[in-house]
Amino acid sequence: MPSATPRTPALLILDGSFGEGCVALLHLDGEAAGRFESAPELRPHQPLVARAAVLLPDTAARSELVAVLVGVGPGSYTGLRAAASLAAGVAAALNIPVIQVPSDRALLLARDASGQTDPVVLPLGVREVLVVDAAGSRIAERSGAPTAADLERIAPHLAAALASTAAKAVDLLRVHEWRTESGVELGEIAIRYPAPPRGAEGGVAR
Repeated sequence: MPSATPRTPALLILDGSFGEGCVALLHLDGEAAGRFESAPELRPHQPLVARAAVLLPDTAARSELVAVLVGVGPGSYTGLRAAASLAAGVAAALNIPVIQVPSDRALLLARDASGQTDPVVLPLGVREVLVVDAAGSRIAERSGAPTAADLERIAPHLAAALASTAAKAVDLLRVHEWRTESGVELGEIAIRYPAPPRGAEGGVAR
């Protein structure tokens, strides 16, 4: 009787901070940096859950997941809520931990990987944008926003940037053989919504 194929652990990576968001798998198959597999956006504004279903079409694929990595903002209000809800649902259904990382930190890493230097500017509505640069994250009026990096060039690098931001937590889980008692945070996902302080025109993400 042939032996079963060894299980390859994988991380589901989610982020909804901008645009079409990010849905990817990181296959931890022994390579130094792992192997990324991104979900295509099959039509404009396709929900994150539909794109995740493309990467996880059956029980066998879902059984390889050892954790969910989710960007918790700041960024798009709707996108962050969608990513957090999907992350929480998958983690609860499979009894696996959630790794939470700041989206703005990952966005800057992805921008650098794309060869750009301009700030990342994310639309927040009709009048406001979120500006992410080396100084942090702040809300600005759309009319006064700085020259922005190209988000389409950033998008292909975001999954790797999120994984890099979470490297310590991933290493901790690996040491504990992906068990939920590893010490990685398992509580409620804390979204960092961008919000200006009271009485101020601009603000920081918190």
